[in-house]
Amino acid sequence: MACRLAVVKLGGGVITDKSAPERVDYESLEKAALQLAGYRGGGGLLVLVHGGGSFGHVEVARISREKGRLDSRDSSRVQEVMLKLALTVIRVLEEKGLNPSLHPPHTLCMNSLPETCNTSIIKRDLEEGLTPVTYGDAIPENGETRIISGDDLAAWIAVALKADCLVYIIREPGVLDEKGEVIPILSNLNQLKVRQTKWDDVTGGILRKVKTALEASKTIDNIIITNTEHLLEALERKRVGTKVVHM
Repeated sequence: MACRLAVVKLGGGVITDKSAPERVDYESLEKAALQLAGYRGGGGLLVLVHGGGSFGHVEVARISREKGRLDSRDSSRVQEVMLKLALTVIRVLEEKGLNPSLHPPHTLCMNSLPETCNTSIIKRDLEEGLTPVTYGDAIPENGETRIISGDDLAAWIAVALKADCLVYIIREPGVLDEKGEVIPILSNLNQLKVRQTKWDDVTGGILRKVKTALEASKTIDNIIITNTEHLLEALERKRVGTKVVHM
């Protein structure tokens, strides 16, 4: 049986090309959108969260290198590039008939803790037949720019709305072990060995994602980490990728 209400996190490294600043991977984004449309066409409810990739991550890393820190005024630049990416995402979703409704986190959340975000607005849009879309973002907080992670945001929304599925989409077919093979069931961090990546990831990469998923698995039974090719299968509750479970 397919998911009733799913929260899907599309990784920034999936929908952008991190080899250059502000470059969208349209092929990957459209492939994901088609599968999401297939799921919605079957009657499932969907909330979509996306990452920053070569937009937000690269911009935060650049400012940090140049200034040594991000003050609250720097949030505007990061918000600008993330909004640019988000508008591209919702345009592609609209073309596939998903009726997206965009919610920038800096207008939903009081600070960088996802628990401070107003999920009632997202619930309203679901009830109206829309696909709420949000993303990792920059929020001014106590004189600094803080990042609210899309991974954390997706998990919090899933818990708050009592979603039955939480799906993280990455470039790999699942979480890989030291031999490069997919770990089918992941229940603790001891199973994980983090590989170095060549790009800047200001929100902690796969380790942060798994920690967040493990915490969410206390209340959500079906948490899957996989790639775009297996997105629809994950939403249909088929055995794909890495399933994160609470033990």
